[in-house]
Amino acid sequence: MPPIRKLAPDVSSRIAAGEVIERPASVCKELIENAIDALAERITVDLSEGGRSRIVVSDDGVGIRSGDLPLAASNFSTSKISGIEDISNISTLGFRGEALASIGAVSRLTILSRSVEEEVGREITWKEGVVVRDEPAARSRGTDVTVGDLFSGFPARRKFLASPASEQRRISSLVQTYALAYPAISFILRSEESDLHSYPVSDLDERVQAVLGSQVYGHLRFFENRVGDTALSGYISQPDLTRGNRGLQFFFVNGRAVKDRLLSHAVNQAYHALIPRDRYPVLVLFLEIQPGDLDVNVHPAKTEVRFRNERELHRFVLSSVREALESSGTTFEEKVRAVYHGIFPDKPAAGSSGHEASGGEQIGWIFKESPEPLIEGDRQQPLVTAGNLYWQLHESFILIQIRGGVVIVDQHAAHERILFDAAKRSLQGEAVPVQPLLFPATLELTPEEYDRYEELIPVLPSLGFESEPFGPRAVIVRGIPAGVRNWEDGRLLQQILSDEGADLDSFLKSYACRSAVKAGTELTNEEMESLADQLFATEFPFTCPHGRPTMLRLSTSDLERRFQRTARSEK
Repeated sequence: MPPIRKLAPDVSSRIAAGEVIERPASVCKELIENAIDALAERITVDLSEGGRSRIVVSDDGVGIRSGDLPLAASNFSTSKISGIEDISNISTLGFRGEALASIGAVSRLTILSRSVEEEVGREITWKEGVVVRDEPAARSRGTDVTVGDLFSGFPARRKFLASPASEQRRISSLVQTYALAYPAISFILRSEESDLHSYPVSDLDERVQAVLGSQVYGHLRFFENRVGDTALSGYISQPDLTRGNRGLQFFFVNGRAVKDRLLSHAVNQAYHALIPRDRYPVLVLFLEIQPGDLDVNVHPAKTEVRFRNERELHRFVLSSVREALESSGTTFEEKVRAVYHGIFPDKPAAGSSGHEASGGEQIGWIFKESPEPLIEGDRQQPLVTAGNLYWQLHESFILIQIRGGVVIVDQHAAHERILFDAAKRSLQGEAVPVQPLLFPATLELTPEEYDRYEELIPVLPSLGFESEPFGPRAVIVRGIPAGVRNWEDGRLLQQILSDEGADLDSFLKSYACRSAVKAGTELTNEEMESLADQLFATEFPFTCPHGRPTMLRLSTSDLERRFQRTARSEK
């Protein structure tokens, strides 16, 4: 084995650059953050070949003093911190003083800047860390940073870059991310002299709509919550709007865009019973926390952070998002409209012409033979045709004929959602019908089940269970929720008490799951219709409390495509 030796400065600088600068988007991230720290009100990013051949980031910030400019591209040179105590109280996006040095080590770097305090600017060019030009230059207040020939001296690194179009998409996403975080700054992204994005100064509401689009924005709800020095605010989507990945989830901590597992997990928990497991909500969240409670120096690219009080913060984010979802103020009309578009995503409501109508859309009762409109206005054609609209498949699924296709409902998952929502309403004071037992049931419980029962004594009456302790580890039950099918002489309650989960939410999910009609249970036509009506009256009808879908929809066009038909008439 060769002896251990200290690497030469040019070698070590290139290694360090590789940790920070991976691709053109990494360059843009560092330069945009520098511009934001410089109090810029306008930031322009100009690209050639997706940033592979040239990147220019210009701002109108405070600029760099002429005497400081030579140090700008030196390792660990910064104006943002001065001592070790500052590292634990960072309020800027940048702080290490290595970004420009890392960029300069793998490219041709030119910085033209004029400080607000000076009349003339200065321009310096570095080629792989070595100064090749230094001269005075004219410029208004601010800074232009030009990065050319990225990785040109590093063929192995350059071959790992994606196509210009792919690299441009990464930068576009980056600019949109910072545009969301800083609506008071104007952002412009150009490529080959054409504007790709242009976001003028605006308020947060306007900026979110501009970046995410009006269609997505229409499904978002703003909320804010504060406890002490910690505040969470932003936009979250209603459960009827989800995506197949986390591409439209934005987390900002003290203005810094981060990817954080703790925050993601807290949000997932808040949506757990509302959307399927493989779907993700759209959100733009801003967390404000004391700098001393946050460590931003844990990742080379500063995209990850570490929180001092992780458990408390997780609870705060989870409860804030959950409360925002529960108190979103969704009207009955909005819920019906969400259901309509959930079943008919490719067909706009009458009068809308594919866009949001100026008045109320005409949404008919979905499962009635002679529908009356829920919202006043002209009548529309019924969504269903006369006849038997409900069929049960394998005593597990309900097929419902609708105009333009068929909806398939999982009877167990649907009933779970109905019971879960009813249980939550009962805990909020809504009366629950109780079915008295002709012969009260006496249950012998295990120590663990009895402990759980004692914890739930204040809750059980609200759900419709009339019971009381009856000797050591025994309970007598005199009444149960009306309509429960699976009582089985008390086995239902014992199963619920034995299920894992210490919190009330877990108990309610277990109650709903254990009490719901099972697969393999035959239902009458009236029962199927009642189940469908009750499901669509819930707040979140598309998933069960565990996040599984309650229904699928097949359109007539889907069926025709599967059967390779070109027209509805038989040939």
